[in-house]
Amino acid sequence: MKNNTENGFTLVEMLVVLFIIGIIIAIALPNFIQASKKANIHADKANRRMISMQVENYYLDKGKYPNSIQVLVTEKYLRAVPDCPGDAGKYKLIHKSGEIQVICQ
Repeated sequence: MKNNTENGFTLVEMLVVLFIIGIIIAIALPNFIQASKKANIHADKANRRMISMQVENYYLDKGKYPNSIQVLVTEKYLRAVPDCPGDAGKYKLIHKSGEIQVICQ
């Protein structure tokens, strides 16, 4: 007679564990995606605010608004042109009826 003393998990036990892990992931993933989107929105607002502040500082120092964000980098008002959150492009300045708007393209 053969002794069956091997210890381990059965296939059914492994499938139950994988099923439970799948349920946990299905519950957590939408929350993670939503949190990521919120973080991108807040980062975008912070970047636009920072760029706008540096545009105003440039205006106070030079008496005119910069033509582009690259001018702010060249003049050392910014270290680099920030990327838009979520790989949406780079920030740009738009001159519109006497105002400067910061957009992401």
